[in-house]
Amino acid sequence: MGHTYLARFHEFADAAEADGLQAVNRWRVEQQAEWNRVSNTLAFLATMSAAILAISPPAPPLAFSVWLGAAGLSVCGLFIVQYFPIQAFSISDEDMAELVKGCNYINPTFLAIAVASPVIFALWSSILFAVGIVDYIIENTHGNPRFMLLSLVPVAIGFMASAAVMTIASIIGQRVQARYKGQPRHRWHGLPHNDGNGL
Repeated sequence: MGHTYLARFHEFADAAEADGLQAVNRWRVEQQAEWNRVSNTLAFLATMSAAILAISPPAPPLAFSVWLGAAGLSVCGLFIVQYFPIQAFSISDEDMAELVKGCNYINPTFLAIAVASPVIFALWSSILFAVGIVDYIIENTHGNPRFMLLSLVPVAIGFMASAAVMTIASIIGQRVQARYKGQPRHRWHGLPHNDGNGL
């Protein structure tokens, strides 16, 4: 995930060199829109993880632990995704272009890891939530085995579909990056200049 954001930073730096502040502003608007989506996802996961702890019959120890962990990860990710825009608000477009280049402020790799962390937290929170559901289904002694199978089948299909989609998306991303390696890609162009809007 961090590699994806680092590649974005390189693309953004190239676009900033070619198109100037318009590209910077467009990138900040798109990044803020992504953070808004991630924020909604994390809030939903935190709510679901906290609510399911009160499920009846009570959750077995493993399910309870992973659901609690999912809730904690979601809350931490939510804090980060709300913290970044506040910090970025006072950074001008000129400084933002320099920031991702890593010339004077911070290594772009560290910045990419920090920016990617809410997405990573959302991913692992989802995984933990799903693991807890599987454990709850298996260890729930109140259900009929046929009903257990009825619960496990859609969850298993969801796991396999998610893994397949992520694999396909990763392959496509790698091939696209390989195709444009060494070539400038100016995606951020066309919006008016605006200081301090998003990261």
